Amino acid sequence: MALIDTLLKGSASDPSDRKIVYINRHAALEHRGNPSASSDYNNTVFMQLYEGLRPRDRTSPPLSYRWSAQNEQWWECKFISEGIIDQGGGFRDSLTDIAEELCPSDPDVPMPLPYFIRAPNQSSEDGNVNRDVFIPNPACLDLVKYEWIGQLMGACFRGKEILIVSLSQYIWKRLFGESYSWSQDFATVDSAEVKIIDNLAKMDHETFTAAGRSWSMVLSDGTSVNIKVDGQGNPVPLAYEDRAEYASKVREIRLSECDKQLKAMRAGLLKVIPEAVLDLLTWQELESRICGEPEITVESLKKNTYYSLIDEDDPRIEMFWSAVKNFSNEDRSHLLRFITGRRRLPVSIFITAGRISPIDPLPESSTCCNTLHLPMYTNEKIAEERLRYAAYNCVSIDTDE
Repeated sequence: MALIDTLLKGSASDPSDRKIVYINRHAALEHRGNPSASSDYNNTVFMQLYEGLRPRDRTSPPLSYRWSAQNEQWWECKFISEGIIDQGGGFRDSLTDIAEELCPSDPDVPMPLPYFIRAPNQSSEDGNVNRDVFIPNPACLDLVKYEWIGQLMGACFRGKEILIVSLSQYIWKRLFGESYSWSQDFATVDSAEVKIIDNLAKMDHETFTAAGRSWSMVLSDGTSVNIKVDGQGNPVPLAYEDRAEYASKVREIRLSECDKQLKAMRAGLLKVIPEAVLDLLTWQELESRICGEPEITVESLKKNTYYSLIDEDDPRIEMFWSAVKNFSNEDRSHLLRFITGRRRLPVSIFITAGRISPIDPLPESSTCCNTLHLPMYTNEKIAEERLRYAAYNCVSIDTDE
């Protein structure tokens, strides 16, 4: 780690001034509700931030994204119609927002952006454990944006921020430059297809004939690919003796379906992180440093929590931890974002005394300094209800409300 820090410090480049970006999160939220209503995605936080950080003219140098670890706020956000003065909390909110647009945590919402798609495993019922992963969209050729995503990932690696992009093991290995396999790694993308193709070799003639396969296949985004066609352009029926050749061709095509997008992401990543740094890591360490730790336990939260003007044995603190113990991992992630603007650890949390009136008020937070202002509650049940409500409903401050 000391060698990694030395390499990162030696390549750091902090700009002389901090860019100010104007973001309309109300428009972004409206777009999330119905992404098909607009094909340009300009209202997303992702696109607003991308345009806001671009050089103003040809003479302006582009951002290097090689901020030093001491630089705790890379840009300043001006959220339209929100009463937020960005001293770091708004900046972290913007990273959280674009991560949610790229890889939504809710499996039922439509995709707000075209750059990633839900991996086939998300809709598979075979009991695989990779049910929440995404992959680059093979049909999206906006490679400049993929490179920018790679730069943001690299910036998070260098600094203390996180960008939660829930990518499969196969994608992380490709980004990292590590060797990968069809059966072990692509199974984290499409385990059902891996099983089918691997079983072709040992399938008996009768079972194969009943299946009736042709020289065609489907990519992760649902696009049909005809490998061999007849004179009318229709896929040729697959003969039993050709199944090994067919399986080899399917593996080749599926493993390369995201090549262009991954090449652009890796190029962006290596613009920000020296390749020598990656040589000192594993792909798991790369993922953890960019995305944070997905599991938020009570113990890990306690290790990262500090108290100001309130004792650790204060009844308010006891009620707080009682509520957190009853929270699901998703609840804790929302609570973490309410307090800090981040959805994952590591991040420090500070708890201080909140308002004493009115009775049982909602808690307040200052995301710029990761502080929770914790009021006194009548009992543990009310404390849990108020904390959960704030975690899910009090992310932005609307000046009209």
